Amino acid sequence: MNKKITAAGTFITAIGVLIFILFLSYTCICFSPVSVYASSVSAEKQEIKVLKNQIKSEVEQLKQIESKIHHIKAAQKAKIKNLIPVYSSMSPRKAAAILPGIDKSVAIYILSHMTAKTASAIISRMPVKSAIFFTNSIAGK
Repeated sequence: MNKKITAAGTFITAIGVLIFILFLSYTCICFSPVSVYASSVSAEKQEIKVLKNQIKSEVEQLKQIESKIHHIKAAQKAKIKNLIPVYSSMSPRKAAAILPGIDKSVAIYILSHMTAKTASAIISRMPVKSAIFFTNSIAGK
């Protein structure tokens, strides 16, 4: 009878060891470096998707802002274009007195879009420093 108990105990121990080995192999499979890496890659892919969506959204916002800026600049340019006939119809002496005092880029735009005859009559009546500045600016220097 002692042999039967020992054999049964050995059998139960062997089964316990086998169950333990199966458990270890299962946990090694589930928590292996490959599965940890795969879940890390999956998380990174998800993060990349989120970032791509954010970038798309921000690019769309920038396009809308760019469009608004374009419309504002077009409106400003239209207003400045309206000043060309105003300054062209002034006496050259009055225009020569006023243009050096306004925004330089606006004055350059106005002078460069006047007829050569009108612009020369105005520039010739400006102080020398202003005449030199506007001439160089219109020439692109």
